[in-house]
Amino acid sequence: MKKYFNFSDLKGSIKLNAKEIGLLIYGIVLSSIISVISFIFLRLEGIGSELLWNLVSPDNRFRVLYILGITVIGGILLGFYRKRWGNLPHTVHDSVTELKQTKTLNYSSVFRSLWIALIVLIFGAGVGPEAGLLSAVIYFSVWQADKLRYYYFNYSELKGLSVQKRVAHLLNPQKYLLTYDEKRAVKERQKSKKKFFYLLFIINGLATFFLLMKMTGQPSFVSKMGESNWIWRELWLGLPLIMFGVLFGKGYHLITNFLKKRLDFWQEFPIRKALIGSVAIFLIGIFLPNLLFSGQLSLSLAPFVGSHASFLVLTMIALLKLLFLQICLNTGWIGGDIFPIVFSAIIQGFAVSQLFPQTDRLLIVAIVSTSIAIAIIKAPFPVGLFMILFFPLNLSPIILAVATILFVAKKIIADLTKKKTVDQTF
Repeated sequence: MKKYFNFSDLKGSIKLNAKEIGLLIYGIVLSSIISVISFIFLRLEGIGSELLWNLVSPDNRFRVLYILGITVIGGILLGFYRKRWGNLPHTVHDSVTELKQTKTLNYSSVFRSLWIALIVLIFGAGVGPEAGLLSAVIYFSVWQADKLRYYYFNYSELKGLSVQKRVAHLLNPQKYLLTYDEKRAVKERQKSKKKFFYLLFIINGLATFFLLMKMTGQPSFVSKMGESNWIWRELWLGLPLIMFGVLFGKGYHLITNFLKKRLDFWQEFPIRKALIGSVAIFLIGIFLPNLLFSGQLSLSLAPFVGSHASFLVLTMIALLKLLFLQICLNTGWIGGDIFPIVFSAIIQGFAVSQLFPQTDRLLIVAIVSTSIAIAIIKAPFPVGLFMILFFPLNLSPIILAVATILFVAKKIIADLTKKKTVDQTF
């Protein structure tokens, strides 16, 4: 007689037999392994960046030569590995697109992708770690699913092995995998269990990752911009500020398209192309070192800089950061754009706040930065929820209102465009 265990979920209870309990434990172990790999990646990135760049002090007379040396070395290394291994690191967009089309991913290159992502990040490119890391997590998740699928469909065989051999099978990273097959897809009545398992794996993975970050005293991913005491009569500025943010975002897309066309050469010479990015990193490292990397850590300085620098200086910083980002992305220094965009958006928000000294500063920063980030990334509510993390709680309704307005505007424009296309067709 089989023994069952009950787990409560939103719809009632889920009964799990011994095989499914083993599957659950195995999945938790694998999700913990993925979290540990993600943590190690970020620690290596932090340690490598610090070791490489902490010698770059303003009073070091060899500072210029040192920065030139490390940026050239970084460009050569990046170009060499991209020539040898192909167009790496993986991006989230490419990973998700391939996964949707094929229902699986070839994760044999995931560590190569992480290695190239480390080179990009450690050598000062103006990109964030989120693209390479999230893409790797997607690949590892497919690997986890293949391992779990092997366990599920070969349970009887595994059960007959000794404990030592069973563990060796289950923890072997390259063998004992079973790729997705529609014929083996779970039945409708099993989907609730599958969703329940996935939810637990995600929660466990996130909890493990943040626990490791907390235990090792790693800095937070976000920096609070200060306190706000906004009042209702200041909201008259809301719509004009949103329009400014949208126009700024449109201008960024024009620059992006321009640079893509102008830098679309030397595809067959990845070292030469990477060295173009090295020149940009060198110049930024000499004149504006706080714009190196993703800008994530430099955001803590934004309230101070934003209250002392002029509108023109802050706008120049925001634009240079976005320009630096695009040069990196188009010369093989591939990485995430979320943190650099948020950095630039917040800096531009502080710039605009200089024009309205009698208005609550953070109210303006929140509206402008949220509008710019949404206009660039084009995901109103995810961006809005992310932006909330940087501002005090009393600005959360304002940020969500901005996201809602831009979501509705986007939907209206899309409907009008679709209607116009249909009218032209007929």
